[in-house]
Amino acid sequence: MTTLTIQVKDNDTKFLLEVLKRIDAKVILSSKKQKLLNGIKQGLKEAKDIKDGKIAPLSLDDI
Repeated sequence: MTTLTIQVKDNDTKFLLEVLKRIDAKVILSSKKQKLLNGIKQGLKEAKDIKDGKIAPLSLDDI
């Protein structure tokens, strides 16, 4: 048996889970640590995009 760790875009997750069901694959949920690291990574990317002017800064209403 082979264990794979993959990352997919959020909008592709549902499709991928359907494919995995069809081949009788076992889905193992990601760890809390990985979710935290992914959140930090996303936050740093958004901060860089705000700094570079690619996205608008957050307002108090957004928080």
